[in-house]
Amino acid sequence: MIKYNIISPVRNEEKFVEETIKSVINQTVLPREWILVNDGSTDRTEEIIKPYVEKHDWIKLVSLTDRGYYYPGTGVVEVVKKGFGTISSTDWDFLVKLDCDITIETNYFENILNEFIKNPRLGIASGGIYLIEGTKTTQEKSQSDHPWGASKVYRRKCFEDIKGWKPIPGWDLADLLSAQMNGWETRCFNQFRIYHYRGTGLRRTGLTSGRFLWGRFQYRYGYSLFYIFLKSIYWLPEKPYILGGASILTGYLYAAVTREKRLFDKDMRIFLRKKHRNYLMQKISVLFKKNKQQGQKK
Repeated sequence: MIKYNIISPVRNEEKFVEETIKSVINQTVLPREWILVNDGSTDRTEEIIKPYVEKHDWIKLVSLTDRGYYYPGTGVVEVVKKGFGTISSTDWDFLVKLDCDITIETNYFENILNEFIKNPRLGIASGGIYLIEGTKTTQEKSQSDHPWGASKVYRRKCFEDIKGWKPIPGWDLADLLSAQMNGWETRCFNQFRIYHYRGTGLRRTGLTSGRFLWGRFQYRYGYSLFYIFLKSIYWLPEKPYILGGASILTGYLYAAVTREKRLFDKDMRIFLRKKHRNYLMQKISVLFKKNKQQGQKK
């Protein structure tokens, strides 16, 4: 029998949390425990969760004092760790960090966990993110080895090898890099859908918002200027058109000029840049092969 636990940080999610709960309750393979950590919500979030806690003994609610603001990155890790400390079923095989502004298909966890069973070297995985905007559903872009932080599944041995979540902005990139550096594979399985009802970073404003924030943090993670330049070009035709791609590059340059503190250690930054070089070489190789095949057809 597959044994897994879920931990969910939740703050002011009255619009979405009930649908997330229903998604988990209807899973074909249920968790041993689901810890919902209410991070000082000031809306009806806790009120919505409580009836489910009373009805299902495997769902638990941990309530924290309101700090007065949403604290992404480091704050999310602190909240999740508090939930981790309350887990009573300690013989788990897999651990899930699950956001509460999403829904998932009924066999989502069964499918993801089967991938772990098929591949003993798979350390961290998620499904693909599909953003819901009214009646429109759009798949969020991700590299195949980059699982999403909104629904990450960790194999226990991998989680222990990377020493859990790092309390830094970019924890979700740091843990997959750490896993890969420790010889584990990481995957994003786009065929297993996560429906996301809020776009990434929409809680933030000003200099900490959207693509500009991406650029700032990508400097702090250790991305090269060349890679960011290419990435900003790639994002030019995406919404917000032109501004999105330009904001990534501007944010990166802003962080470089102001010498913002690096978040990853030197070894991780070197590993990350090597990954980027390999990724670009693969893309170039595919492009050359495609052009060669087109030339032969002519």
